[in-house]
Amino acid sequence: MNTEYGYSRRQLLAMCTVFFLAPALRLVPAGTAQLAGRAAWAAVPAALPVILLYLWFLHTFLCRAGEGEGFAELTARAVPARLSRLLLIIYALWFLLYGGFMLRSGADRIITTVYPNASPHFFVFTMGALGLIAALDSARTLVRSACLFLPAVLGVLLLVLFFALFSIDKENLLPLTLHDAAGAAQGAVTVIDVAAAPAYMVCFMTGLHAQKDGGLRLPFAWALGIVGLMTWLIADIIGCFGAELAARLSHPFFTLVKNLVFFRNLERVEALVVSLWVFSDFVVISLCLMSAQHCLRLAMGKRAHYAGERALDMRSGRWVIWLCAGACVACSLLIAPEPRAMDFWSRYIIPGINLAFGFVLLPLVYLSGRIRKTL
Repeated sequence: MNTEYGYSRRQLLAMCTVFFLAPALRLVPAGTAQLAGRAAWAAVPAALPVILLYLWFLHTFLCRAGEGEGFAELTARAVPARLSRLLLIIYALWFLLYGGFMLRSGADRIITTVYPNASPHFFVFTMGALGLIAALDSARTLVRSACLFLPAVLGVLLLVLFFALFSIDKENLLPLTLHDAAGAAQGAVTVIDVAAAPAYMVCFMTGLHAQKDGGLRLPFAWALGIVGLMTWLIADIIGCFGAELAARLSHPFFTLVKNLVFFRNLERVEALVVSLWVFSDFVVISLCLMSAQHCLRLAMGKRAHYAGERALDMRSGRWVIWLCAGACVACSLLIAPEPRAMDFWSRYIIPGINLAFGFVLLPLVYLSGRIRKTL
């Protein structure tokens, strides 16, 4: 059930799922295929123990929060004041960079599948404006929207995965040998990276409240669900295209949709699929803007919650969200001036920074708080 400040566990996990799907469809199939070959589908179950352990850590960390607190407030308490302000600014910059990456990724997805040869600028500015509008409202509205659209997004995904089963060539998936174990372990790192991002980024949301008595049953069930879903997805893609081709595809899921016989008889079905996944991009971008604003306001000593402030009242702290939106759009246009650069960011830069934040910085912050006895 909802609290005055926060959200139910089911709502947060629905938010995590919508957040997870956008980067997962782009990064996981090609990334695991590149590292693990035909064993890519086995890389996902191999990542499960680490994902479960990480969810336990996030739960333990978040249980130290008070009413309306998330990881931003916990960071402010865990480390000395000057260092906490620096860390909050670094958090904000990372959210803006990640949001810019997802903004450009969403624009590229629309261009690739619906409007070939179009300029990405129009889609970047349009999606950035929509993200800004959502970020000007409360996070509760975004969470409810994610819960509302999640069944449609999952329904389309499951429909595609089911019909793809009839196009699988088993020789692309089996047999596996012990020589494939090293590749599967490397591919598991990609899965861990993509799964961890929504889990910890959602914990930076404004007005978060940890329900301490809920245990880990639902988060662990969520982890099992996404692992099963990603295993099925990668098995379909590798089974249909082979590992070598799948590793070179920028948008393997949408290529799968276009090549399914069932969908060839339906006009512009890929446009419907893209529209649902653009919503997932929209959720990620909006959440990144909200979280970046939240961290910057705390770093500047302003009231983190902006309820009652007018959207255009620049004398209050509302100018921060406009600055964040502009920076996010600028990142989107600057980081990938060409498709080859986007692939480089997708496979190396974004995963590397994400792992550093999620598996190095956050544990160090938690350790500092425990040593200083401020958590």
